[in-house]
Amino acid sequence: MQAIITIGILLTFSLLGLYVKEPFSRLMPAVPYLLALIMLSMGITLRSADFFEVFRRPARIIYAGLLQFTIMPFLGYSLALLLRVDERLLYGSVLVGSAPGGTASNVITYLSRGDLAYSVSMTTFSTLISPVMTPLLTYFLVGKRVDVPLYSMTRDLLLIILLPVIAGIVMRRLFPRVLYLERILPYIAVFFIGLIIATVLALNADRLRGSALSVFVLVMLHNLLGFLLGYTFARLTGLDRIRSKTLSIEVGMQNSGLATVL
Repeated sequence: MQAIITIGILLTFSLLGLYVKEPFSRLMPAVPYLLALIMLSMGITLRSADFFEVFRRPARIIYAGLLQFTIMPFLGYSLALLLRVDERLLYGSVLVGSAPGGTASNVITYLSRGDLAYSVSMTTFSTLISPVMTPLLTYFLVGKRVDVPLYSMTRDLLLIILLPVIAGIVMRRLFPRVLYLERILPYIAVFFIGLIIATVLALNADRLRGSALSVFVLVMLHNLLGFLLGYTFARLTGLDRIRSKTLSIEVGMQNSGLATVL
């Protein structure tokens, strides 16, 4: 039932963003705050013990980073060549594939009942190594140099992901009554996600409606194959289904906002 409600809410906001642009296009400055509120709501569902369990096996985090920075860049490059897109789309596909994980992967993990502590840890690790990996991969694959905005990326990691999650964990410990909200927190998060989706779509509605089919196919295949390969490699190394699903989401969903800036 929760999945049906979630899909319904997100589809509604998507259509509103595409066809009723004006109210949502003004919300862009609020997006970082909405993301922070989403991460705060996630933090309330976590305990510090969840992270200690993840950190007991750091190899899992490193392995996820290795998969993310191999599968997605080379997949983006291969698909762009296969579909014969123009040079700009080839570069963009590689750049998105070479970006670290983003908040979206944490949100989807949360909604799909994955291992949220593992997801946040993987996002943090991939973000920290991206100043080296992202320029290296883009130069190797397409011969383009990029400079990763280390300061703003680290600031966003702290303010939008880590601090809200920590605040949520502290609230859970100091104010146990917030646990009564646990049942409705996913719906609150979905509502905020819907607002963000509508905002992004409203700002890009004209370009999206006029996009070529090849762009849509490229994006869909890039994500879907990333999910599939991430899950497959996770299972091959003996991870259980929940952590395999979590790793799959982290591998398949990149920080496209950072890629856009670059």
